[in-house]
Parts: sequence; C-alpha cells; structure tokens
Amino acid sequence: MKTEVLHSLRRVEGQLRGIQKMVEEGRPCDEVLAQLVAAHAAIGRIGTDVLMNEVGCSMGEKAEAEKELGRLEKLLVRYSGLK
Repeated sequence: MKTEVLHSLRRVEGQLRGIQKMVEEGRPCDEVLAQLVAAHAAIGRIGTDVLMNEVGCSMGEKAEAEKELGRLEKLLVRYSGLK
C-alpha cells in the first residue's frame, strides 16, 4: 500500500510541476484548468485508496466495533471535505 501511494503522489507531484511550467509559459487558461482537474482527480483517487485500505485493515482487526466505526465515520467526514 505504502509503495503504491508514494508512487501515485510522485506522479501528482510531476503533474503539478508541469502545471507550474504551463503557467510560467503563459499557456491558455483552458489547458491549465484541464491539467488542474486531472491532478485534483488523481489526488481524490489516492485519498479513496488510503481510506479504503484503512477500512479494510480496521475491519480485519478484533477492535471494539462501535469505537472503530466512530473513528471511521470521522475519517469519512474529514475526507469528504477534501472533494
């Protein structure tokens, strides 16, 4: 999981550097916005992957169910604010 997330984050980092270069070059607004939308979507997918991994890991453990569900609910609420 960690390796995949880091790889994805590095790809987004490259996308953002490319967007910075586009702005410096004065590329048209629609081109810059298209790349920003793509980077935003990629970050959303990474967040979803991290969250789904957490749910999978948490449900596999023998933790107190109600406490664990409350923690996961807080994660979901926090994550939904990122979109």
